[in-house]
Amino acid sequence: MKLSPSQISKIKSSLSGGNIYYDDIRTELVDHFATEIEENLEEGQSFELLLDEKLSNFNQKKFQRNLLLQTHLGMLKAIFKKMLFFWLAFKVIVMTFFIGFIVNVFSTYTPEFAEQVLKTSFILTFLAIAMLALIRTRFLKNSQIVAAGNTLFMIAMLSQFVLQLEWLQWTGLTNQKLLYGFTFWFCLLLVAGFRVLSGTVKRAHLA
Repeated sequence: MKLSPSQISKIKSSLSGGNIYYDDIRTELVDHFATEIEENLEEGQSFELLLDEKLSNFNQKKFQRNLLLQTHLGMLKAIFKKMLFFWLAFKVIVMTFFIGFIVNVFSTYTPEFAEQVLKTSFILTFLAIAMLALIRTRFLKNSQIVAAGNTLFMIAMLSQFVLQLEWLQWTGLTNQKLLYGFTFWFCLLLVAGFRVLSGTVKRAHLA
């Protein structure tokens, strides 16, 4: 039995408390609740009793937490998958050549100084683009967009910590080659990450 608009509205209002923060998760839950209730209504049960039963046996916070974890893992896979695109890697190589050359100019002072210039520039660029995206988008309550941004930020911060000239001396590579390698990774992460983020925003617009 198909639910009426008023019944759908009642399900939405039941899930509009503080337990479910993200709009897309709430929409998914409303569809899930409505489908199950419709199936049981065919057996002659009361809509109100079915809704109360669903709400009493359902942990909304746990559902949102588990779904967010899965979404973040999905975004992590999407970013690394995007990095494997040949056309994207070609663009990043071109970027690396020019940016890496500029970064290595600073190595005339010390390699460590050039490393800090690279990392600081990368983080400032990341934050500038992220802030612009936050200002221009109205989808901060969309779990997919938030997960994409969080995942990109997490990888960026982890890269800042792991990629250290001092720690990679065992490779036998010169500081110049290592700085070019750092530049390539940061450019690849920036381009691939924001491709995934922009694609997620577009899908949210179309939803």
